[in-house]
Amino acid sequence: MEQHSGWSISPVWLIPLAAVLIGAWLLYDSFSDQGPEVILSIPTAEGLEAGSTKLKVRSVDVGKIEKITLADDYNGAKLTVQMNPDTAKLLGPDAKFWVVKPRVGPQGISGLNTILSGAYLQLRPAKQRSDKRHFQVQDNPPPSSTSQPGVSIKLVNDGDNTLSVGDPIVYQGQNVGQIEAGEFSVENRQTVYTVFIRKPFSDLVTDATQFWLRSGVDLHLGSDGVNVQLGSLQSVLAGGVTFGLPDGVAAGDTVAKGDRFKLYTTQDAAIQDRFDRRLEYVVLLNDSVRGLSAGASVEYRGLRVGTVEEVPFYMDGFELSSFSGFRIPVLIAIEPQRQSLAWANWSDEEWRKHQLQFFENGLRATIKSSNLLTGAMFIDLSFDDRNDDYEKTEVGGYTVFPSVPSQITSIQEQISDVMDKLNKIDVGPMVRQFKSSVSEAEATISSLHDTTEEVNALLRQPATQNIPMEIGDTLEEMQRTLGNFQEGAPAYRQFNDTLDRLNRMLDDAAPLTRTLRDHPNALLFGRPEGDDPVPRAKP
Repeated sequence: MEQHSGWSISPVWLIPLAAVLIGAWLLYDSFSDQGPEVILSIPTAEGLEAGSTKLKVRSVDVGKIEKITLADDYNGAKLTVQMNPDTAKLLGPDAKFWVVKPRVGPQGISGLNTILSGAYLQLRPAKQRSDKRHFQVQDNPPPSSTSQPGVSIKLVNDGDNTLSVGDPIVYQGQNVGQIEAGEFSVENRQTVYTVFIRKPFSDLVTDATQFWLRSGVDLHLGSDGVNVQLGSLQSVLAGGVTFGLPDGVAAGDTVAKGDRFKLYTTQDAAIQDRFDRRLEYVVLLNDSVRGLSAGASVEYRGLRVGTVEEVPFYMDGFELSSFSGFRIPVLIAIEPQRQSLAWANWSDEEWRKHQLQFFENGLRATIKSSNLLTGAMFIDLSFDDRNDDYEKTEVGGYTVFPSVPSQITSIQEQISDVMDKLNKIDVGPMVRQFKSSVSEAEATISSLHDTTEEVNALLRQPATQNIPMEIGDTLEEMQRTLGNFQEGAPAYRQFNDTLDRLNRMLDDAAPLTRTLRDHPNALLFGRPEGDDPVPRAKP
């Protein structure tokens, strides 16, 4: 029997070999269909669950959290997310992840659908694809400026007002942008906000534009009274920033990315800051400066021409001899750029020269009350013909603006003078005469009292008390008597008959009375016969 050298593979081994190849192919196919695995770092995994929490892009599921573990340094959590096949193109260096959950923010209420379904992860796809697989989950949704045309600028805030990422930028009620980021500079003690304004509203921003905080409620108590501005409920909740162009200022040039602007607290502060030309003077006041504060107005006949800079104003170079009578120095600034003074196209040197002429002609400053409710004061400028004796003086390098006491102080001085004159009056004789008059008045009152008692005693007598009844009886008798003489009564008819007989008797006696009137001797000689002879003169 012939034997063959070497060894040969038994066909039986083909079955396990085929199984291995099929398994390898299935394993490869499974891994190739799973999609990339992403590791996400997050401060807390609150509301997230392994095996159920989804990863979405525009509300479409693109993955799921497979595992949640603590971070290596125990300062956060680590999420292992298994993404769907064909989603690797969504990942890149600028991909953004954040948690979607119920939020109440300046842009409204969002994420209410997660109350029932639970929180989920949201992905903003990257613009450039890469193999990066480790990302940081953000606390808030990223700004939307990266996908919109517009301009990104910087706002510098020196105050203690804070803004949050996502706060709106509003122009005349229109939401035109938002706050993208904020960073506090410890060195400069300023907060720098990155602001994005989208097209076409970005064309409204020029190098002359001013930005200020937007508040739904603005309450201002100042020298001009109480100013209350109440916006809509949305503006009260959202706040944010608004901007505008000052009146009378040219539009200016367009801005570029990264340009810086100052962020003012109010619109009034923004308007005030544009007056960069200031002619500073020191006013020495004899009055109380209670209620006068920096920012108060300086007015001439009701028109604002300047601003109070500092109260009180002390600096190096001030000497005690400059404050005779302990007058209080106040620094004021005349602002030629204001509309009330813009008519005078003078340089600063010309302004100072004309101011000296105004001082010589009687221009004086005084402190006045502008609001009784708040007690605020302001500086009023006016011409006084009685004050023409002016001599230029300086204090600490500042020209002194001549002043006069306020009306209140003048009234107080007049009252003080009157009181001094009253104190000099000898009131002794006046007091003695007053006492004598009081004694006489008391005697008169006592006599009047006695008379009153006598009258009361007389009125209390029975006879006096019966007088009203007797008068009543008499009136009744008179009434009855007059009633008998009414028409139709017997006495009335008898009285008429008597009058008729009397009239006939008088008619009968009338001839006798005429005869006696014409011939008084008729009783002795009788009535003469015929007419008396009439004498005639000779022709």
